[in-house]
Amino acid sequence: MIEVTRINDDPVVINAELIEMIEARPDTIITMTTGKKILVAESVSEVVRRVIEYRQIIRPVIRTNVPLSFDECTVVADPEKDVLEK
Repeated sequence: MIEVTRINDDPVVINAELIEMIEARPDTIITMTTGKKILVAESVSEVVRRVIEYRQIIRPVIRTNVPLSFDECTVVADPEKDVLEK
């Protein structure tokens, strides 16, 4: 999930896995796989940066299938043993 700002300054959290495409026309439009379009204040490059950052955080979950908890940008595989920081 990533947070973006609608063009009217309202923050919204969207599922980064459901982004189909991002366009600059000249405002940034995010098209979801559901067909919904979201007009956001961030630039295309900023949205892409946030998606990449999100995927880097969740990558350990995908590779290991170990249940993780997210606390600010820290990923904890086992609170008593391993702590992976961004």
